[in-house]
Amino acid sequence: MITVESISKEFPDKTLFKNLSIKLNEGMRVGLVGPNGAGKSTLLKILLGQEAPDEGKINRSPTTSIGYLPQEIIAGNENTILNETLAGLPELSILENEIHSINEKLINDPNNDTLLNKLSNLQSEFELLGGWDIEKKAKTILSGLGFSSTQFSEPFKSFSGGWRMRCYLASILLKEPNYLFLDEPTNHLDLEAIIWMEDFLSSWNGSLIMISHDRSFLDKSINNILELNQGTSTLYKGNYSEYVDKREINIKHNNKTYENQQKEIAQTEKFIERFRAKNTKAKQVKSKIKQLEKIKKVELIVDKSKIMKMKIPQPGRSPLKIITMTNINKSYDQNLVYDNLNLTIERGQKIALVGENGSGKSTLLKMLADKEKPTSGMLDYGPKVKFHYFAQHQVEDLDLHMTVYETIFSISKGWTESEIRTYLGSFLFTKDSVQKKVKVLSGGEKSRLALARLLVEPVHLLLLDEPTNHLDIKSRDVMESALQYYAGTMVCISHDRHFLNTVTNLTIEVNDGAIKSYQGNYDYYSWKKTNENSKSTNHDNKPANPIIKKNPYKERKAQRSAYNKLKKQFSNIELSLEEINANFSSNDISSDHEKLNELIRKRNDLEIKYLDTLEKIEEIEKKL
Repeated sequence: MITVESISKEFPDKTLFKNLSIKLNEGMRVGLVGPNGAGKSTLLKILLGQEAPDEGKINRSPTTSIGYLPQEIIAGNENTILNETLAGLPELSILENEIHSINEKLINDPNNDTLLNKLSNLQSEFELLGGWDIEKKAKTILSGLGFSSTQFSEPFKSFSGGWRMRCYLASILLKEPNYLFLDEPTNHLDLEAIIWMEDFLSSWNGSLIMISHDRSFLDKSINNILELNQGTSTLYKGNYSEYVDKREINIKHNNKTYENQQKEIAQTEKFIERFRAKNTKAKQVKSKIKQLEKIKKVELIVDKSKIMKMKIPQPGRSPLKIITMTNINKSYDQNLVYDNLNLTIERGQKIALVGENGSGKSTLLKMLADKEKPTSGMLDYGPKVKFHYFAQHQVEDLDLHMTVYETIFSISKGWTESEIRTYLGSFLFTKDSVQKKVKVLSGGEKSRLALARLLVEPVHLLLLDEPTNHLDIKSRDVMESALQYYAGTMVCISHDRHFLNTVTNLTIEVNDGAIKSYQGNYDYYSWKKTNENSKSTNHDNKPANPIIKKNPYKERKAQRSAYNKLKKQFSNIELSLEEINANFSSNDISSDHEKLNELIRKRNDLEIKYLDTLEKIEEIEKKL
């Protein structure tokens, strides 16, 4: 057990949290949430013992073991991937070496009872620690995190930072600590690895303390939310979605209490003012004054997420065909990435590129952005099509010594100060924040500034590679809303499923140099893939020569009946979608973040039903 007793942490200009107390029981899974700079990583370091609180204390039971995955990239070394994973259990390595050493000695002295007894004890200890199965277990975890069996023997230092982080995570998971501390664990994982990790954590019996901006991951992995915000901390039972609902109720209840209290205060002050000069009421006035002094005032909670808005400059009219790729081949030396690729991107499409790491998603995006040239084939842009490419490391192009204001001023082509401030305000930089130096900005603020810098000139096409990296959940919500209202075309890569579900309407799967399109968001794609795999499995399990007895008349009648029902359902779905799309233009909706998200959820569900029903109708039409 880890017990937190009244801890506080302050800086000269900011209180991160005050009098925070919580019992972290074994089996408890806590997600730390809050805006960037709220103190989430600091609290994690305090819990780990890497940093001391200003006040209060942390108590850990003697049996507590902790595994910690930091955000920082791990430095490379000469170990293989497998050995680096096993290095997290040095006690097993020591035992294994001792066993090996004794076995060598026994070759020359096979009847040495002392050595035999020592060997037996060491082997028992090795078995007790799971040593005989540990390599198999390590390989299973590494495979789950995306490593192929051929990569187990490759040098750790030859892998990118993201893959080193995976290996480090595998080493932690292999130790099976009582408590697992994770700081943004999905940042370096693709969707396949994220889903694997969700499954892994769901069957893991230890405690979990995690910082994450991935809402879907939080929903699947935790059962408590600890919110840090403006120096306060609040614990909510349930996953992230439950937290959002409960927080909304708490805010409404608090603000209603605030309103009632303000009315009571106003009435009391009115009484005091009216009867202050009357001697006959002196006693009551004095009592009312004391009453006011004793009131513990309730503070009004302003949910800034509901008033935060990001505006992406809207493009002019674009041609129907934005980009056409014809017979594209792409290779690096002997490594063929794409063979005879054909793809047309049309106006208004908002495309998600999905697939495993190394499948070619980033290569495709770079070819679309003219950052990589095809080995052969044709890539044609529509007439006067303008585009912007947002790379994963776009923030590295920012000048750290400039201010936020200067960053935009330097490329704004004669904009006035008012125009620059208004533009920066649309990317959530307001008032004094525009005078901050880039070097003091948080990771999320730098990402927003990099995007603002990129979008000074309106374009028809946005090419985005992990645009939500380093953004907190509220900032992601704001970006999602902005991209929904963006009238241009978009192609993006992201491992944030909530983001993909909200802003995309076409999913392109990249696999082994080929692409396959799915007319819907990520949830539709995932559902469709599950159905495809299920049909494939069922097909494989069918007998070689099934005997089917048919009554043609009854079969045709049943098909006709099913067809009519589906057509009616389809018509109703179309009407519902039209109503929802009409509601998006309402001013009331556009200013209400909660209602907007609810509409988005309803639209996404209906779009999946729309596509499913359409597919069923088309299947029956082929038979009729």
